[in-house]
Amino acid sequence: MEKRNLIINSAMCYVLAFICTTIFHELAHALAGLFSNSEPVMYHNYVEHLSTTHLSISQKTGIALAGPLISLLQGVLAGGWFLSIKKRGLPQLFILWLSILGFNNFLGYVMTAPLFQEGDIGKTYLLLHTSLITQLLYAIFAGIGLLIVANRMSRPFLEFSYKETWIKPVKAAKNFSFSMIMLPWIIGSVVITFLYLPMINVISIIYPIMSGMIFIYPWQNAVRVKNIRLSTDQRIGGFSLLLFGFLVVLIGVFRWILPPGIAL
Repeated sequence: MEKRNLIINSAMCYVLAFICTTIFHELAHALAGLFSNSEPVMYHNYVEHLSTTHLSISQKTGIALAGPLISLLQGVLAGGWFLSIKKRGLPQLFILWLSILGFNNFLGYVMTAPLFQEGDIGKTYLLLHTSLITQLLYAIFAGIGLLIVANRMSRPFLEFSYKETWIKPVKAAKNFSFSMIMLPWIIGSVVITFLYLPMINVISIIYPIMSGMIFIYPWQNAVRVKNIRLSTDQRIGGFSLLLFGFLVVLIGVFRWILPPGIAL
């Protein structure tokens, strides 16, 4: 029962963090457009700019980069906040997912930009006439960055265990990591994919699923993590009604308030 609740709670934190990442990302695009007088209309997973003929290249570039850069800032701030806190409970689990998904969003855009030029970084490359060699170099650096993030993920998730038998022996640690990382990603990806409908472009459906493929590494790497500090908060093993309530409210905003569009 406790293990099941851990999976559910981590999945809810994942979905909450994913929706927050998307909203922050799109809001950054919208605000950048507002400052450039592009008459932005913000939807749940994209922003429409009604007036673009007057925009300069630098303004268009700023609008395109605003989303990924705010995701990077989210990753840095949430990650620093998580590391500064010693406690490991549900709020910290949400903050951890928020940091990971922020980094994942930014680095994923950079890594896939040479293939998906309709994405934010891809648009920037087109606007600035960035050479393919430069794009590929940035993609390689982004891939390395994702591996670093993935490598740092193993220990933090294991620290949410409050029972030593869940993380020892090493096979148990791998199973616990699967429950905290892989299953929440799988469950969360299904939920997020439905929430992202209707499909604006193919990447809006591919992204929620493919963005978590990097999570396979920290799951497998869990067997190599030593000297894990156990959590003292056993409430993470109980179903959180408060977390569920936050999730319902945010899904309501994401699914019913934003899709008709909000003009800024």
